[in-house]
Amino acid sequence: MKHLKLALLISAITIFAVACESTNSTVSINNTNTANTASTPVAAAMPATDEFAAARSTFNAACVRCHKQNGEGGAVEFDEGGTLKVPSFKSGTGLTQTDIEFARQIAKGGDGMPAFEKKLTPEQINGLVRFIRKEFQAGLTNEGAASPSH
Repeated sequence: MKHLKLALLISAITIFAVACESTNSTVSINNTNTANTASTPVAAAMPATDEFAAARSTFNAACVRCHKQNGEGGAVEFDEGGTLKVPSFKSGTGLTQTDIEFARQIAKGGDGMPAFEKKLTPEQINGLVRFIRKEFQAGLTNEGAASPSH
């Protein structure tokens, strides 16, 4: 019994030591311009988190077919026949709608846009509004031109 307790104690100390050591470890980054290797803390080597990662994924799954990757929209042809002119996020009503109106448009659809209220959660819809505002509309006025800086 004493040997079991001793073995557990040694294991716990070893795990603790390894955990403490790994938080201070470094990652080597090769620099192609020099022969030297630079050491950088692990946190600095990790990419910054994307606060819009989930919304970007939702946009790519639900919106990109019609609104395009750049948010410009344009003519979209459907397999069933017919073409729809999809508005750009960078001009027109997309810029003048409040966030609530924009979320309602996504949820309820209208003007040729399908309703997404049964396909997306309210959190996903609100995330899309924030993502579109940041990704496609930052700095734009309702005419689609860059807003003047003060």
